[in-house]
Amino acid sequence: MLCSCAQIVPLSGGKKDVEPPKEVESIPKNGSTYFADNTITIVFDEFIQLTNLSSQLIVSPLMETPPEVLVKGKKLVIKLSGELKENTTYSLNFGNAISDITENNTYPNYKYVFSTGSYIDSLSYSGTVVNAFDLTKKEKVYVLLYDQMEDSVPLKELPRYIAITDKDGHFPITNIAHGEYKLFAINDINSNYLFDLPNEEIGFKNESIKLDSSSNNNLIYLFEEESGSQFLSKAENKVYGKVELTFNLPTKNLTVTPLNQFFKAPWYVEERNEQGDSLTLWLTTTEGVESLELLLKDGGEIIDTADIKIMDRKTFKDTSFRLKTNITGNFDLNKNIIMDIDRPFKSYIDDSIKLYEDSTLVTTAYFSDIAMRKFELAYDFKENTNYRLFIPPGTFEDLLGLKNDTLKVSFKTKKLSDYGNITLNINPYFSDNYILQLYKNKQLVREDFLKGTNKINYQYLLPGSYELKLIIDSNGDKKWTTGNYLNHLQPEKVIYYEKDITIRSNWDNEINWVIRE
Repeated sequence: MLCSCAQIVPLSGGKKDVEPPKEVESIPKNGSTYFADNTITIVFDEFIQLTNLSSQLIVSPLMETPPEVLVKGKKLVIKLSGELKENTTYSLNFGNAISDITENNTYPNYKYVFSTGSYIDSLSYSGTVVNAFDLTKKEKVYVLLYDQMEDSVPLKELPRYIAITDKDGHFPITNIAHGEYKLFAINDINSNYLFDLPNEEIGFKNESIKLDSSSNNNLIYLFEEESGSQFLSKAENKVYGKVELTFNLPTKNLTVTPLNQFFKAPWYVEERNEQGDSLTLWLTTTEGVESLELLLKDGGEIIDTADIKIMDRKTFKDTSFRLKTNITGNFDLNKNIIMDIDRPFKSYIDDSIKLYEDSTLVTTAYFSDIAMRKFELAYDFKENTNYRLFIPPGTFEDLLGLKNDTLKVSFKTKKLSDYGNITLNINPYFSDNYILQLYKNKQLVREDFLKGTNKINYQYLLPGSYELKLIIDSNGDKKWTTGNYLNHLQPEKVIYYEKDITIRSNWDNEINWVIRE
């Protein structure tokens, strides 16, 4: 006789728990009036836990002493200390802090509300906080309402009501009493509900808000103020012959004076970045120079001093350099050939540069930046045509006396049918100057400085997705300018075209952009 037992399998444990915990009761009852208790007990239908309570719990209005929150099995116990304000509605919003202990199922935005008066305030104010420069949504930003009207309140006082933005930049302030308020948004780095650090971002409404009904879909523009004092944040010589100076703010009329050296001839070639907050000094000589003590002035005013150790020439081993170009196998019709090197050019032999269209020699050349690190060959390239560039060794010499290696490259230009075009008719509601920018994959393709109604033609656009950005240049300085709270200055307004623009090969797009207030 043969026998066997049934097939043995592990216990399944039933279906996976996907439900968040549910509130069974609260003592006192959620929504109570004439509240006078010191302890609140909320009972759930399963065992719970708290996660990131310090960043999730928002108590509004703020209490003099923050509540103590404990978990006891299925109970959430909130202990209050200190006096509560009379005739005031309080809300304790736990965000996503409450979850079960088995599967971490979150009870989203659980809120306990009570009033020390005879009724629960029911007004709300909601909206979205965005970055003022690129309109991206801002998460974990405090939105604050004050019932005091002094300009100093965000710097010195705690708010009456508070909320925090979610991942979509959205915020709701609920259970607000009728009244007049000042509104602020603060990226509160030190979490003290004050605008008290120089790198904290702020957003504000110029006018006070009078609430007698709920208000939705409000937009707050967050920005970082420009620091008042300028200073040197970095000074170093990590590459032979290259001294880099970085500032916290753009400079306007910077002068550099050596304090421990005397040079009979110009001792550096200057190169600035586009923002004006970085300066490179390409040293023309380092002989006998072990260090540089520099005095830095902007517009005659002393910014800072720097003491920089200078690398010895013996550490530099190169005997020649390689020319780098932007040439690709299929070269764009609307581009010039650009050659660049790591250091500024000192000289070049014009006749040695050979650009051939099939077998015809064609060359027009010039330096395109002040530091002479970029060299351009400008030519009106024909479509779908073969070209060849030849530069023999020794054609270029750099600042250190090094000469180039041989450069040989063949390429072919794209066809006109490879490109798309945009004809943009723009009609703004405002009379200020504005900056119009075209981007592809977050890279700036073209920038125009305009005023009033205009027609712009964008040609030679490669297939892909593009976006249009407009900056109302109120002060006419041809750049976006941030705001300043105490000066009641809002950042310059940024407007994006309503949707991305898809460019296809051999396709023309006509867009009429009417910008309304």
